[in-house]
Amino acid sequence: MHQAAEAFIGHLRESGKKERTLYTYRKDLDAVESFFGADRQLAEIRLPQVGKFYKSDLLLKLPDGRERAERTVAKTVRVFRMMMVWARESGRIEELPLPKSTPMGHSRVKESSDEQPNG
Repeated sequence: MHQAAEAFIGHLRESGKKERTLYTYRKDLDAVESFFGADRQLAEIRLPQVGKFYKSDLLLKLPDGRERAERTVAKTVRVFRMMMVWARESGRIEELPLPKSTPMGHSRVKESSDEQPNG
């Protein structure tokens, strides 16, 4: 997980993301690493584990127990999704272990030209 997160941040740096964006994305990925474990291989992450992460206090609450802002939670989920899509497209994983409820948004990374948006 840690190596993949670092490689993803490097990819974003090469694609021209600003340092502040990279810093905040790295903080989001720190939370992901804390939940899944830095030594976990991306290919070992399964859908049920991702579902547990989406419901975890680590994602949803601040260290003092207060609820995180919805925007903050959504951004962390978005950064995690972006990393997983990148991992699939770069051959690090074969399938996306993301629940159907994961907003796929309008990432600049095209997932597949034949996929249709939900709706």
